Formats: sequence, structure tokens, C-alpha cells
Amino acid sequence: MKDFGSLLANKSIVVLIGAGGVGKTTTSIATAIAAARLGKKVALLSIDPAKRLADALGIPLGSNLSPIAFPPEAGIKGSVAAAMLDQKVVFDKMVREHSPSTVIAERILKDPLYKAASTNLAGPLEYMALARLRELADDPAYDLVVLDTPPDTHALDFLARPNLLQGFMDNKVLSWLVKPFLVASKFGLGRFATMGEKLMGGMAQVTGISALKSFGEFLVLMQEVIEGFHKAGERVVQLLKREETAFVLVTVPTCAAVRSAGFLAAQLESMDYRLAALVFNRCLVASVAEAASHSSAPEVDLIRRRHAGETRVIESLKSRVSARLASDLVIVSIEEQAVELHNVDELVRFSGNL
Repeated sequence: MKDFGSLLANKSIVVLIGAGGVGKTTTSIATAIAAARLGKKVALLSIDPAKRLADALGIPLGSNLSPIAFPPEAGIKGSVAAAMLDQKVVFDKMVREHSPSTVIAERILKDPLYKAASTNLAGPLEYMALARLRELADDPAYDLVVLDTPPDTHALDFLARPNLLQGFMDNKVLSWLVKPFLVASKFGLGRFATMGEKLMGGMAQVTGISALKSFGEFLVLMQEVIEGFHKAGERVVQLLKREETAFVLVTVPTCAAVRSAGFLAAQLESMDYRLAALVFNRCLVASVAEAASHSSAPEVDLIRRRHAGETRVIESLKSRVSARLASDLVIVSIEEQAVELHNVDELVRFSGNL
């Protein structure tokens, strides 16, 4: 069976998923540091809305990658640069990248509908994470991208979002509403309002031609951009399904957490994503479990029962997942930590558990 180090050595993207409160963000940081120990140049990206990553690293995080300074005695041969996803920054960059001209890009960026969509529309957070992941994966400055996803079902949203905006444009009702404006645009935007009013007829009196005109013009401007988003999404799906991409499922050895982990594992399989490792955080300290197993004192009965319960749920998840996978999973059990991980030194030490 492979160990976690050999897994990291052969991957270019590692995506960590898990329920909230299982130590996924801490494990993401530790994964990045463990890869840097091997000499890799790592980009660490968090899209976790809780924003715990910056607190743990002790550095201000924004959309640009910030290098983490390691103490010399840590012996880190590689490097880690970390960033927090900024939805609007990535959205703006994608608009500029896929617009047919800088003039149209600026018109879109100034449009009130775009400003609302780029910050408030449900879904683009996950979509923009895909776009940022693609950008980092294509950056030759990094050997490995480690992605800390939102908790639980939000991570599934993230993985299911590549065609979000394409589906938006394909909606038949929406197409029927804006088709007159798309037709009018072929004759030049100068005749947009006049032709739109004629084609829409009485409907404009119900909805208001000015609102429909604004919406239609916005979609006309966004056509090529949305198509570019769609192609970028397809590229990310290809990246996520490569042999060089690994999904790591993080959990804790409790019945509730393992049920959630089992659901996530099943969903990953249904989407044809490759689960490569299970990480169990906050396991009972091995020396404590060993001592309790050799004692008949009634006061250690609770420890023995906890150890037996942890063993059952860990084995349950292992068998449930392994039976569905062709390749061996990497299994990591990390003991409960005696201290909170508040700084880089403690995170470097913790990364050794992987």
C-alpha cells in the first residue's frame, strides 16, 4: 500500500473534501507543507467560506498567492504559497480573458447586472474556484496545487459546477425572453431598442421594455464570455479526472462523520473522480489505547469503548470505499493533538503526521 508521501510525489493536484469541523483546512495546510518537505513548489488555495486558513498561517490572504515563511530548522526543501479565493477578482479576470475585445470587456464589467452577478449570484463561488484551479494548474511556477474545498455538500457543488453558466444560457424560457434582442444585435446595437420593442410587442408593456432591454443587451455582450467559461469548465473537468489528480477525504472516527464521508465517497465515484486517500483526524492516542487494553480497571472502560468504536467506524468506511475502488487507498490515522495549531511551527510539526 502506498503512503501519503509517495502519493504527493506523483500528483499535480490534490483536492481535499470533508464535512465541516473535521480538520479539513488544517489537513490541507499540512498536505501542502508535507509536499514542500519533498521539494515541491506548492500553491495552496482555500475556498472554504469560514476563512480559517489565514488565521492558521498567520498571514493576510487575498486573491494573490502569498509565500509562507518556514523556519530554517524545519528543513523545508520546497515552498508553499497560499491564497483565499476572491470570487469577483477571478470573475473579472475570466471576463477579460474571454471577451472578444477590451471594449466589450469594460462594458460588461461596468454593467450593473454583471456587478450583481459577480458578487451575489448563487453558484459562481464554486465556478470561480474551478477557474482559479485551472489557472494555477497551468502555472509552471508550481508543481502541485492543493485545494481546500467548502464543507460537505458545498464541495459537491464545487465539483458539479463546470457547466453552470452554459446551462443558464441554454434555458429555453430565458432564450425565448431574450431572443428578440439577440436577433436585433445582429443588425447593430444602435437599433437594439427599436427592433426589440417591435419584436417583443405587448410583452414589453407587461415587463417593461427598459428592463428587458438591459437584460437582453447584457446577455448579448456575455455570449462569447459564457462560451469561454463553458470551455474553461470542460478543461477543469479533464484536469480533475487525470491520473495526476488525487481526492483526499478527511473525516473523524465518529458514526455521524463517517456517514457523511461515505456519502461524499459515493458521490465522488458517481462523478468519476478518483478517491486516493482517507485521512482520519482526532483518533485516540495510540499509547493511551494500548495502556487501556492491558488494564482491567473500571475507570479506563470508557477509553476501551471509545477505541473499539473508533476501530469499527474506521474499518466500516475503509471497506465501504475500498470495495468500489480498483487501486489501493492511502489510509492515514492522525492522533488527537494535545495543543491547538496556531502558528507555522506547529503546522510544520503536525504535517509530519501525514
